Amino acid sequence: MTDDVKALFGVPSPPPTAPSAPSRLVAGIDLGSTGMKLLVLDREGAEVLVEQVPTPWRSGAGGTTEMDAASLLSAVEVLLRRVSERLAEITPHPIGAIGISGMGETGMVIDESGEAIAPAFAWFDPRGAEQVAGFPASVRESFAGRTGLPLGVQVTATKLAYLRDSGLPLAGRRWLNLPEFLAAALGGDIALEYSLTSRTGLLDQDRGVAWAEMLSALGVDESFLPPLRDAGADWGRVSESYGRTFAGARLTVAGHDHLVAAQASGALDSGNHHVSLGTAEVLLRVIDGPLGFEARQRLAEHLINEVRHVVPGRQVLVAGVKTGLLLRRVLQLAGINDRAGRDALDAAVMALPFEGDVAAGGIEVSGARNDDGVLGLTLRSDGVSPAEVFNAVLRHSNDEIQILIDAMDREVPAAHAATLTGGWAGMASVQRARSRVLPNITVSTREQDTAYGAALTASRLLDHTSKQTPDHHRGDTRMSTLTTLERRAMQSISTADGHMLIVAADQRNGMKAVVKDAPNGSDAITRSELAEIKADLVRHLANNAPAILLDPEVALPAIIDAGVLGRGTALVVGMDASGFETVDGLKYTRYVPGVTARTVRDLGGSVAKMLFYTRPDRQDADSRVAREIRDLVAACNEEGVLLIVELLTYQLEGESDEEYAAKFPSLVIDGAKLAADAGAKVLKLQYPGSAEASAAVTAAAAGVPWAVLSAGVDHETFIVQVATAMANGASGAMAGRSLWKDSLSFDETSREDLLVHRALPRLHELRAAVDGSAA
Repeated sequence: MTDDVKALFGVPSPPPTAPSAPSRLVAGIDLGSTGMKLLVLDREGAEVLVEQVPTPWRSGAGGTTEMDAASLLSAVEVLLRRVSERLAEITPHPIGAIGISGMGETGMVIDESGEAIAPAFAWFDPRGAEQVAGFPASVRESFAGRTGLPLGVQVTATKLAYLRDSGLPLAGRRWLNLPEFLAAALGGDIALEYSLTSRTGLLDQDRGVAWAEMLSALGVDESFLPPLRDAGADWGRVSESYGRTFAGARLTVAGHDHLVAAQASGALDSGNHHVSLGTAEVLLRVIDGPLGFEARQRLAEHLINEVRHVVPGRQVLVAGVKTGLLLRRVLQLAGINDRAGRDALDAAVMALPFEGDVAAGGIEVSGARNDDGVLGLTLRSDGVSPAEVFNAVLRHSNDEIQILIDAMDREVPAAHAATLTGGWAGMASVQRARSRVLPNITVSTREQDTAYGAALTASRLLDHTSKQTPDHHRGDTRMSTLTTLERRAMQSISTADGHMLIVAADQRNGMKAVVKDAPNGSDAITRSELAEIKADLVRHLANNAPAILLDPEVALPAIIDAGVLGRGTALVVGMDASGFETVDGLKYTRYVPGVTARTVRDLGGSVAKMLFYTRPDRQDADSRVAREIRDLVAACNEEGVLLIVELLTYQLEGESDEEYAAKFPSLVIDGAKLAADAGAKVLKLQYPGSAEASAAVTAAAAGVPWAVLSAGVDHETFIVQVATAMANGASGAMAGRSLWKDSLSFDETSREDLLVHRALPRLHELRAAVDGSAA
């Protein structure tokens, strides 16, 4: 920062260092459409103070609204100075971490040095209509299905096309959403966050990467988008230029404001509407994954978005109306510009019946639809008061909201409750109106949900600093990054000597295939018959192990509900479905439909397992598989579930057997590093082929414990592999077919006999090999 900024804060502090006892004060910044707020929380999560400054928009003809970088940063500097002065009167402690949230669609085009070269347009700025019509037909037709957004002037891509057509070269430039721009200006990294970038129209929702066709239409390539990160990731530290209160604070981007507000009081239930009523009124519904191209196309007809949540691995439906914008303009028409005036108007509205006292047709209102925002007011009666107009706007927006709810309910089950938040939510008249269209409303009493949620995100960054920046050269291990719940889960799947030992029984078709005596062939085994086979496998084999891996398609929840699982055997829930998809020659696993980290908890598990296919010679830290691992690790962490990341390497089409065999050890080793770098906490890996390769896997995993999987080899071979792997740093074993593949008779009596007298002794031998006590 410049010397005049330093002077603003007095004598600058020394360069930031990692203090021995870091401050537990955290701050959340909300870059809102009306005001920019900064809220400080203490170590207990209690609010210390909050400050606000107006958002420095510059308004022009026809509703155009923009803001230059200098005005933004000047306003933020005033905000920081006020907080610094007030905080100095309360505590000597500095801020330890800052989370930044804010509006979507708005941001800055930056040059090579990170300086903004164009103004930021408000999301409600009307410019870009000509550019929408000028996009290639293929882009226009697939835009909603690809990006999850309806194509219109609100999306960032349209404003970028407007800038391009106004003479601003975009090639060689980069884009930052407003919170990310501020993070970089404060001294952090230049990077993008997923939920904010989902608002741009530049992101492919199914793949989570830049949409190449849209970039091409703008005349830019993938370098236009800086690297993408999850909300809450480490963005670096605040520059020393900002004085001792803020210098050295950890930085993170918390994500899109409405989503951050929804998370402020805990995880948003998928059966709830979260309604945030600020300048925009936004309805949110959390869903467990993408609904797909066709559903997004249908939703877009009603201007409903399906985009990424701030919680990794989850999506949200976002439906909006411009209620707050219209209400604000009613206040302006009435000359109301303070809280007292607003409260008086609220009381006057509540003195009216909801339908109003004006004769039917005496007031007509338009403009709430999300692609409008222009208050249209037709008065056919005399003596219409501001309260009647305000009430009419609420009724009009109710009608628009009902249309949106009906459209969402056609794609997902109807919500059973709603939470109302935001700056307008405290008005009794607003609450009365929304109770007509929303089920079982509760109202958030917190005035700054977004800033509060951003501060909570920052606090998690302090809690998990060691996870964000692991040192692969340390002598200690990553076990220290496990939470208390994860440590307990790890103990539950381990022997008394602390080594993982899990019986794998999550196979479906693979398990049916080994039942050779089925009367009509193994393919004819029914779901209920397979479920009973799995139940016997638990009764007679797995209940003698620390843990059992089961699937939620056949085995669960029936085995739990029937009381088959022993009290001393932990449940590991498999999340992967049978089969895979192939994209550009690479395999990608699929989730069991509807199964999430929350589902694992609901089924009674504290541990989950997910399979990922890897070819690290063709995949890196920015690849789809690495992102999927990061997303699921974070989602499981949110639910307090320990995730076991299973990796399977495979032979590519056209790759000879000899070529694949030669690469196999390095593929396992490099896969372990890829997953560990993506945040995996426990690994399940193929045996890499030798003692030397096992030691290399251990080194690549950098302290992440790994268990060797049986991969269908015979029991005797697997015992040797386990002993070798354990001697070279492995932490346990997960065995399925090597234990039971010749013990699953269709006949119940024979099955019990084989499991008890053939499979169970193998389990005892495997335990001895894992614990190093084999003869």
